[in-house]
Amino acid sequence: MLESLGHYKILDRIGADGIGDVYRARDTKLGRTVAIKVVSPEISKNAARRQRLVEDARAATVLSHPNIAVLYEVGEEKEHTYLACEFVPGEPLAAVIASRSLNPRRAIDFATQLADALADAHAEGIAHRNLKASAVTVTPKEKVKLLDFGLSAWLKRTANAAPQPVDEADLRGDIAALGALLFEMLTGKQPTPSAAPPSATNPAVPRELDAIVAKAMSKTEGAQYESAATLAAELRTVAAILDVRSGDKEPPSIAPARPAAKPVATWLIVVLILAAIAGLLWYATRSA
Repeated sequence: MLESLGHYKILDRIGADGIGDVYRARDTKLGRTVAIKVVSPEISKNAARRQRLVEDARAATVLSHPNIAVLYEVGEEKEHTYLACEFVPGEPLAAVIASRSLNPRRAIDFATQLADALADAHAEGIAHRNLKASAVTVTPKEKVKLLDFGLSAWLKRTANAAPQPVDEADLRGDIAALGALLFEMLTGKQPTPSAAPPSATNPAVPRELDAIVAKAMSKTEGAQYESAATLAAELRTVAAILDVRSGDKEPPSIAPARPAAKPVATWLIVVLILAAIAGLLWYATRSA
């Protein structure tokens, strides 16, 4: 196994994808844990393909959003080309779903975070093109991170992957993919062309959400959301409605609750009252 690449100390191998082997590593300069994707020899030994991958990856380094796993650096050392990415602890959304429906409020929260991530990337002219449950990690703090932005062609093991200009169809495709993912979170099933609305499968799903899912999944130009930001706004509206219905009119505070004041013992109250009466009698006696 590799021991180091650049200023990254390799700790262990954690998997592989269409780009190559993936390792957990330590950034010795900044003291953080990262994920290192070591580009496979099949790609790195082909100068043209390596250059195309590097261009794709460097284009994605401009993205900086709380719900997007950051691509820190594209590096080369000796015969190795590698990508240093944010290491995201947690489990894949696919494992969280595991063919069962999520609580609708939780599903809305995840979908809103992903819509925010798409809106940010789309504003930079970058589409994901491969949004699905396995491309999302849920952290222990219930945040979602979208992985591998700008690298979907390589992850699909396309033999002649090359940078492609983003057009409106790619952006609409990302939104439709998010709509399908929201359907899966709400029902535990992937949608089909004849699938019933989520509420027909999961009665806990509010009817307001059915229309949002249908509009998001639409692939018809003009019938879909004009942007991921608009989808995020409508999801937040439904979330607020659900919170009001449940009685949670304000978002829960992250500050720890103050401990309740201990009730004053009854006997102490009695003692204080008697002491006050005794004081009044003593004062009245002296005044007489």
